[in-house]
Amino acid sequence: MFKKTKGYLMIATAGTLWGTVGFFVTKLLGAQLPLANIVFYRMFFAFLILFFYLLFTNRASFKIDRFAWKYTIAIGLVSHCLFNITYFSAINLTTIATAVTLLYTAPIFIAIMARFFFGEFFTRNKVLALLLSVTGCFLTVTGGDWGSMEFSSIGILMGLAAGITYGTLTIFSKPIAHKCHPYTIVFYSLGFGFLFYLPFAQPMVLWQSNISALTWVYLLSLSIISTIIALLLYIGGLSMGVEASQAGIISTIEVVVSVIVSHFFFHEKLWGWKLMGILMVVGSVIIVQLNTFFRTNGRKNKTKNNNISL
Repeated sequence: MFKKTKGYLMIATAGTLWGTVGFFVTKLLGAQLPLANIVFYRMFFAFLILFFYLLFTNRASFKIDRFAWKYTIAIGLVSHCLFNITYFSAINLTTIATAVTLLYTAPIFIAIMARFFFGEFFTRNKVLALLLSVTGCFLTVTGGDWGSMEFSSIGILMGLAAGITYGTLTIFSKPIAHKCHPYTIVFYSLGFGFLFYLPFAQPMVLWQSNISALTWVYLLSLSIISTIIALLLYIGGLSMGVEASQAGIISTIEVVVSVIVSHFFFHEKLWGWKLMGILMVVGSVIIVQLNTFFRTNGRKNKTKNNNISL
């Protein structure tokens, strides 16, 4: 029970750190950095920093077997590269609110994939948590205003594809989370991620730009805080026995943190339907953990009763 609780906390913390992405990206866009380059350098610098860290502290993490190799390639290609392509295509074809709302259908896709690949069941609590999570994300992002949504067939397909590819991070990480150290998984998947994304970026632009020291701080913070540490915590949480479908729901705490950060730093409104959405997302995170709590207590009571009968 304690191990799984620790896993829940690690995944929630990862979601919290992912919630800072919007802050850093907004600052970097304000410094006139192209979005495609921000995505590329987020992965590139995270990979580079992790390389030197492991080189001097934990070289054993460079070792990887064939089984894990194919999964880290899949994470790099699908969960990092294709996710960013589909997500930002959805933004360009619709609106940010529409793309983000479609992105947070990811917990549904994770739960469906987890049923087929890992045999995870749809319990009543899990279904309720999924409904609360997706609805809460919509309200948190849009404030309940359908006018902020823009629909186009290709845009919706790209948004749903972003939700699926975003969800594959959990699905591809789960089978190797117990076999490999999170350092190994994160290092290699980021390496493959920025290599696959290279054709869509213009990496020399950064070096030709006269960016400020503060911009460098934002870029490196995005790479360290919102990428390296967040991914290490998330994959570490999966290794603690947390179900993939549970992890997908818990990580939606990201959208709550993102909206709160925007409220304090960019003075975005935070009341009404947005506040209701936040409460729904937080509620979904709590509900999805009740199955484990009740199962554990049930086993304890059963054992206690058996001991009494003896």
